[in-house]
Amino acid sequence: MPRPFLLASEAVFAATLAGFHDWFSWVVLFANAGAGVWSLAAHYQQRFRRWALWAFIVLAQTSVFAQVIVGVVYENRSSLDPGDLHRLYGFAAIAGVAILYAYRSHLVDRRELLYAGGSFFLAGLAIRAMILT
Repeated sequence: MPRPFLLASEAVFAATLAGFHDWFSWVVLFANAGAGVWSLAAHYQQRFRRWALWAFIVLAQTSVFAQVIVGVVYENRSSLDPGDLHRLYGFAAIAGVAILYAYRSHLVDRRELLYAGGSFFLAGLAIRAMILT
């Protein structure tokens, strides 16, 4: 027989995850949009091509993985169903990060442009996933 305090603590944990997942979706959106703007500027202006750009891109793309992990844990801990399309956008974002990583060595002279387009795509997926909830 389940104990009430365990159920209450699980409910609090699920509510905390829900709040974090909602808040962190904005972090994912703005981080990837910012990475897209910075990468696009770096494509046209040499002065924006710094190691900090690549560090920011890594952080922005890592936020995608963190968001999906939190979403999966939240879905498993709660009885709420985000819907198939919401899940699709999350896992498509992970696939998008993998595709960007795979193409980085093929487009060396246009790497910043590749990451600009890819980061804008990830930001668009974040917007779409946020609209679905």
